Amino acid sequence: MKKSSSKFSDMFNNTSASTQEQSPVNTNTFTAEAVAELVPIALLVTIANGVVLVLFTKNTKLRTAPNYVLFSLAVCDFMTGIINVPLFIIVAFTPVVKSLEVRYYMAILVSVLNNFTAISSCYHILVATTEKYLSVVWPIKHRLMTRRTVAKVVKVVWALSFIVAFSPFAWVKMEDRETQARLTLGHVIFCLIAVFLLPYTFMIYAFIVIFKSISDRGKARRGATLERPFLSRQAALEKRCLILFVAMATVFLLCWLPWFILMLLFKVKKDVNSLEIPAHVFVLVRYATSIINPVLYTFFRRDFKKALHSLCSNSRLRCLTTLDHKPNGSDTREIETAEDAL
Repeated sequence: MKKSSSKFSDMFNNTSASTQEQSPVNTNTFTAEAVAELVPIALLVTIANGVVLVLFTKNTKLRTAPNYVLFSLAVCDFMTGIINVPLFIIVAFTPVVKSLEVRYYMAILVSVLNNFTAISSCYHILVATTEKYLSVVWPIKHRLMTRRTVAKVVKVVWALSFIVAFSPFAWVKMEDRETQARLTLGHVIFCLIAVFLLPYTFMIYAFIVIFKSISDRGKARRGATLERPFLSRQAALEKRCLILFVAMATVFLLCWLPWFILMLLFKVKKDVNSLEIPAHVFVLVRYATSIINPVLYTFFRRDFKKALHSLCSNSRLRCLTTLDHKPNGSDTREIETAEDAL
């Protein structure tokens, strides 16, 4: 798999002309294997996020302020499936682009587009986490949040992601290679800190605060009621929160930390041959993130699940959503509010 792995490493080592000025793309079995790995991922990414986009456009009840963040995240991941992966296949594994100079700049474009969607995805997840945090910690202020406010935040996310991702084009033609290398290294370090470390630190903090708040409310309600349905549902809610938050934090860590670490290693190491297999693996993991995002951040929400059940006209699944023992009065409303915050 070494030959195809070297193509995956081009994703991280795009500023080196030697990487691109190689013999024409060979069409051996290694290339076929790489394409066979990428095409199913692209299809799954497109289908999973396409379902989110269809649900959002067809169901007006889903067009709430928080869901616009998830819609924008789905657009970002959808781009990965229909643009990034196909373009990567064309540039790295097919002889469509014959000019070495064009191939060089196309390879840089592929890398920049992948970084663009990666940065945008990370910031969308940060905004989605912040929305959950506000809904639990400051519920009154959270209710005042409008779609216009969310639209402004989403625009800032896209604009910031574009500026950060495309900034390497400012020095791609720089003749001073030493300065170019320093700027590229600085850009990678900035991405590692500003796109991964700081958002991830806040995510962990927010998840702890949210879970503690839900748990404390449950304890307070337990002291005021002895109703068994409420107690069992509150316990199930807390367990669901814990599992979901741990899953979100773990997926974000495993999917994005290796991506940014590899970007850094390709800039500081002279011999990058040992990084070819990790590059191969984590490019695939990075693309798979666009399949995981709609599952964790969208289909776990009750409103999207209900919309999906309705779209599929699956009576059996709809019955399962209604066959639930609901406690009466304010207990039901409080727990459902906490569930919707997830």
